[in-house]
Amino acid sequence: MMTSWQDSDPILRDYFIKHSLPQIYKALLAGLCVSCPEDPLHFIEEKILSILEDQDFELCWHTFIDKDKQIFSLAGSIVYDIFGNSEDSQFLSHSLEKAFSCYRTKMTRMCFKGWKSYISKKKMKADRLLERMEEAKLYQTQRRIKEAFIKWTAWVCFRKHRQNDAVRKLQKAQESVHCRNIITAWRRVVHEAKRTKEYFKRLERELQESLNSEISQGNGQDRLSLLPNKLSLKIFQCLGVRDLLKCAQVCHSWKAITQISSLWTEIDFSPEGSWITDQIVERKLWAHRVYVISVNLCGCTMVQGSSFRRISQCRNLQELNLSECQNVNDENMKMILEGCHSLLYLNLAFTHITNGTIRVLSRCCVTLRSLNLAHCMGFSDKGLQYLTTGKGCHRLSHLDLSGCSQISVDGFTYVAEACSSLQQIVLDDLPTLTDTCVQVLVSKCLVLTVISLLDSPFLSDVAFKTIAEVISLTKIQIEGNERMTDSSLKALCRSSHKLTEVHVSDCPRVTDASLKSLGNLTKLCSLNISGCIKVTDMGIYYITEGPSAVELRELDLSYCPKVTDLSLKRITQRCSNLTHLAVCFCENLTDYGFECLDKCASLVSLDITGCKIHDKGLVALGANHSLRKLTANECVFITDNGIKMFCRQCPRLELLDVCHCVCLSDRAIKALFFFCRTIATVRIAGCPKMTDTAVKYLTRAGHFLKELDVSGCPLLTDHTPSFLLCSCPHLRSISMLYCKNISRQAALKLQCRVQHWKHSDDDAPYSLG
Repeated sequence: MMTSWQDSDPILRDYFIKHSLPQIYKALLAGLCVSCPEDPLHFIEEKILSILEDQDFELCWHTFIDKDKQIFSLAGSIVYDIFGNSEDSQFLSHSLEKAFSCYRTKMTRMCFKGWKSYISKKKMKADRLLERMEEAKLYQTQRRIKEAFIKWTAWVCFRKHRQNDAVRKLQKAQESVHCRNIITAWRRVVHEAKRTKEYFKRLERELQESLNSEISQGNGQDRLSLLPNKLSLKIFQCLGVRDLLKCAQVCHSWKAITQISSLWTEIDFSPEGSWITDQIVERKLWAHRVYVISVNLCGCTMVQGSSFRRISQCRNLQELNLSECQNVNDENMKMILEGCHSLLYLNLAFTHITNGTIRVLSRCCVTLRSLNLAHCMGFSDKGLQYLTTGKGCHRLSHLDLSGCSQISVDGFTYVAEACSSLQQIVLDDLPTLTDTCVQVLVSKCLVLTVISLLDSPFLSDVAFKTIAEVISLTKIQIEGNERMTDSSLKALCRSSHKLTEVHVSDCPRVTDASLKSLGNLTKLCSLNISGCIKVTDMGIYYITEGPSAVELRELDLSYCPKVTDLSLKRITQRCSNLTHLAVCFCENLTDYGFECLDKCASLVSLDITGCKIHDKGLVALGANHSLRKLTANECVFITDNGIKMFCRQCPRLELLDVCHCVCLSDRAIKALFFFCRTIATVRIAGCPKMTDTAVKYLTRAGHFLKELDVSGCPLLTDHTPSFLLCSCPHLRSISMLYCKNISRQAALKLQCRVQHWKHSDDDAPYSLG
């Protein structure tokens, strides 16, 4: 204000000074501020009129302020502070400058803030405009890309349509060519099949003509020769190799019948392995080589190279069993495998083959489905490596490597790579088997459904949990493992809902918790937990109350000392379809528990070896008329009366095993002969009271007797072989160990009549009393 006053026009400044206009303004302003009249204009008008009326009126800034308000009022004090007294003009000038400076600073700040706000808004507007421009450019770009993509998509669809048309035309042309090739090949196969069929018909016709020509027309003709050829052929099909060879020596008509090739399609030499010679095998295979599809030479130790050469000439051979043949080697196997390209089943267990045979298998056996190399110690991991390089054995569904402890982790890796389609694998008797071996095997064999790990003590939960994570099983067998815990069985039950057979024997760490998991399975048919000493009645409760109780067919609780009669009662009530039950050496079972089993109508086979059963319990078992097989070894409390009452109620009994029942005598066998006329297997080993009279009773019912064990019966004499030789035509197995009163000459008379023969006149060991 001071600056504007100094810079104003001098004439105007002189006018203001002359008329005292600044003083008038100051006085009016001070009066308005302090008095605060209701009508400010009227107040100003009055004061100006008063000045005009009085020319000598002295003006001060407080002239128009009442005396009482000049000092005592708040406004007055403020005005005094601003203008001060009339004498203090220097102070007033300083105050005015200070007020002007403050006002100018405030106005400058306000202008700066306004300018800053204006600039900021301008920048924001520019930024917003720039963003919108970018968005517009992006939208334009995307729109152009979309239009281009639509055009490109239409072009691609057009090209694909044309390409599909071209592919259809090419496929149609290829299918027509392929169909023409198939029809041509089919016609060629049909012609070949017709020629083969005619060839076989001609062979059959020639054999039939020779058969008819061989039959004599004299009065000495037997009744079998008078039967129609088809009927006589049916009769001869029930005979074994030995019987067929004997029948061929009877007459010309029988010889002609035994030479019919349909009798020699499946040749089983194993029952005659102790005497069958290389010449017999060679002659039969050569005569019927076109028709032979199965050959079993298990245990034929006298078979040598010429027989193997004849086997290689059986081009249609599908099944071959050479287990326990001592003369099998790599050279013979190479000859067989290169000649028999249709093999589906091959058993080389307990032979001396090496890596050479495995190499030939990998090269020649493309169609092989089952391979048994159990206890073949001659091959190594290198031999198994050959399986990964050749075309053979890639379709294997069953593999048995039991007892091959020389196989390492690398060997199992090669097996997994070459035989990824395996469904069943048997790894029994492998004490060297580790978790890593199982892990590398199941990592690639993803379709495994059956695995057997009997006598593998070093496997732990790691291996079993890996199996549970990778594959889904239907059957598992574990035995003699002290490291497996309940967690393994829980994992297996969670992953393998279709388990039907579980064999977990001699695993002492298995408890009732495992049986609770097994009880949740819906298709469990067979369960073996023998030797699981921690299993109690609660575990059996989980099994019998589970959904598989009705499906259960076989149950083995042997060597489970904590199982009591309560478990047998629950089994009888819940397992309505149980056919086989074993409770060997369950020391807490009593006659009461066995009395409950008489209500198990489906039970066919029962094993109570080593149980504390008395005649009362045995008689109660006899009330179960469905029972066909009873094994009661070492049941020392059973007497002749118990056997008599039992046999009276079970007339259809087929097997009775009472070995080491020291209280039994000839009376028990007499009751067995009188009541059970269909008995086929009798075992009375270790019964010291048995005499020749007992065997004589058996021979009276010996029409069905097939197996007899009288080992450790010291009172038997040479009459026993004589009785058996005269009256037991179907006897196939006889054991007469430690019978010191039976001479070897008398025993040898039976050797040619049976398939399995054992005899010794040594003193009985302690186990036989």
